[in-house]
Amino acid sequence: MIRPDLSLTGNTAVITGAGSGIGRALALAAARRGMAVAICDVNEAPLAQTAELVEQAGAACLARPLDVTDATASDAFASRVAAQCPPIVMLFANAGILRQGRIGEMPLARLRALFDVNVIGTVQTVQSFLPMMRTAQIPAQIVITSSTGAMLSYPDLSAYCAAKHALWPIADGLRADMEQDAAPIGVSMLLPGPVRTAIFDHSEPDHQATPGSITADEAAEIAFSGSLENRPYILTHPDFVDQADAHFGATIERMKSA
Repeated sequence: MIRPDLSLTGNTAVITGAGSGIGRALALAAARRGMAVAICDVNEAPLAQTAELVEQAGAACLARPLDVTDATASDAFASRVAAQCPPIVMLFANAGILRQGRIGEMPLARLRALFDVNVIGTVQTVQSFLPMMRTAQIPAQIVITSSTGAMLSYPDLSAYCAAKHALWPIADGLRADMEQDAAPIGVSMLLPGPVRTAIFDHSEPDHQATPGSITADEAAEIAFSGSLENRPYILTHPDFVDQADAHFGATIERMKSA
């Protein structure tokens, strides 16, 4: 099914992990487009700052502190959005964390946190909001924030890359489900490359911006553009496709000779 065009103005964008970084930028991008905004984040103070910025931009904002791995709290947030906000036409399952460490030495609690937030939290967000989006039967888009790390593995980031890679079949499967059911809901996977955010602060407080990094606002604009076109994969840095092509091409050749 070809998803009909989205009507943004006057409808709602939901963004998880909106306290900073790409999540905050997505909330402000939605506000600039005349949307109502519903946001959540596990960190209450920065979430309140985002809400204030959204309201200063002239948009209505519903903000609630939320741990996306808490199914009961996630469902309650979805119910509140349904009761207080216009119809949802954009759902950004964006909440995520980054933890560094070698896979053979990483404490299992840290590994579980990566998968709980980045994978289970994403699925929980979809499961909380999708029923009401399907019931509304209006064109909508779900955007799952992954990473270009889903395509490759990097030193000290293999666990993070694994969690982000897990979102790939999830996003593909969800998109296929919507198409099979003829639901007017598109699904995109956002694959940010280097973006100047605070995601490294927990693991590497002195982390320096990677060459070629873009701002969170630039990433959000790319995300909106790709979402409106219902692109299955939205890359902030298209040159990563060449790296993935080389990586997977070499992998396939090794498999053929195995």
